[in-house]
Amino acid sequence: MNKRVASRRPKSVQALAQEARPARLKQMKSRSLAIQEEIHSLECAIVAAPHTLRRRRMASKDVLPAPEPMFAKKALRSPQRVPLHQLRAAKRRRLALLLEFGVVATSLVAALGWMNQWFHWWD
Repeated sequence: MNKRVASRRPKSVQALAQEARPARLKQMKSRSLAIQEEIHSLECAIVAAPHTLRRRRMASKDVLPAPEPMFAKKALRSPQRVPLHQLRAAKRRRLALLLEFGVVATSLVAALGWMNQWFHWWD
């Protein structure tokens, strides 16, 4: 009993082409032609792009852009969606402003008291 063992050598292109069915070959050829036509049209579009852009730019040379709507509502982010690090930074800024206000008010009151000592405005 001699069994036929499949060869380990890869098949040649001719052998693969002979195995393929004629309908499949015809389908592959038509698909190849369609792809070649698509490649050709894309290459033509790429070559014509600078000319097309230049022509469009020259045609719209004296055209103004559309005016922006005056009362368009801009999308506001929800205050609940503010990240935590931004909330902390805002809190730090408010505390710094409060501290600065306290220092300025205290120094103003101290300056008025010192001036009252010297000029006796309120006795």
